[in-house]
Amino acid sequence: MGRALWCMMLVTLIATGAGAREIVDMTGRRIDVPEPLQRVYVASPPESYLACAIDPSLLVGLTLPLPQRYRRYLPEAMTGLPVVGGFFGVGNAPNLEALVKTRPQLVICWQKTAVSERFDKFLRQFGIPVAHMTLQRLQDYPRDIRGMGRILGRPQRAEQLAAYAEKTLGEILPRVASMPASERVRVYYAEGADGLSTDGRGTWHAELIDLAGGLNVHKGEKDDLFGMEKISLEQVLLYRPEVILVHDPVFFRKIFLSPRWRNVPAVKNRRVYLIPRIPFNWFDRPPSFMRLLGLQWVAQVLYPRHFNIDMPREMREFYRLFLRVHLSDEDIRLILESREVPEHG
Repeated sequence: MGRALWCMMLVTLIATGAGAREIVDMTGRRIDVPEPLQRVYVASPPESYLACAIDPSLLVGLTLPLPQRYRRYLPEAMTGLPVVGGFFGVGNAPNLEALVKTRPQLVICWQKTAVSERFDKFLRQFGIPVAHMTLQRLQDYPRDIRGMGRILGRPQRAEQLAAYAEKTLGEILPRVASMPASERVRVYYAEGADGLSTDGRGTWHAELIDLAGGLNVHKGEKDDLFGMEKISLEQVLLYRPEVILVHDPVFFRKIFLSPRWRNVPAVKNRRVYLIPRIPFNWFDRPPSFMRLLGLQWVAQVLYPRHFNIDMPREMREFYRLFLRVHLSDEDIRLILESREVPEHG
């Protein structure tokens, strides 16, 4: 460890040596958290975005850069933070020197893995406590939002967000459960610039299809955190999806122009939808709290006769509550059409 890093260690140890309160993290570990808690780093995008929704003033760094054109849809406290990196995708990890420079009093990580164990060990040298989260299944979000609120010392704010999550799940899931199996729509989730990567039934990345009552046409063989299993166009044709949900704007711009895709039922019937992604994707990558709004959008897309959701009204409530942003009519149009947002305006 270099001299500069040791100096930062000394500063961090002094900064974290205030009073403390005991918390129990989402894996049952008891941890002493400095009090007052003012500087927190969260090591993966879904958990980082949730912490931002609860109190953006606590964050000391970001896991990913924020596109300039989306910043007006985010809390101002979030937009000037340094990018520290984080655990996401394949092989990504935080920049440890940049992380220590931010002098966090607490680090929040996804549930324990071999990688996070080494990360924990490094942070213990600096006297920085690490709390673990289990943020994954959308149905567990009410519990997980409250858990994050307890860790951050913001239980009242977390309760507001958890109540919205409970309301949304309580409105969508029972109606889906009452739908006959014969009415379930066949759905393909197209990822990548060629549309030929996907995630199968029961996976974390595609769970909104299952929750909204769709039949994911791909059963899937890949069961890892990253996903994106490659398949062939011939397989998609055999699947005969009635709806295609598209992750990548590049693929969406060319699917209707491609003679190779024109015989897919969803393309023939123009039931191909680009997933909204402002300021974060509503469906996946990262699978964040935006999926609470995404669930409503997917249900409406798949079953417009069963779900009569006023999406502009719902968007206004959601963005105001979670992101502290007030949407104009033009904002709503841009977001739902998944168009590029102008840099200024």
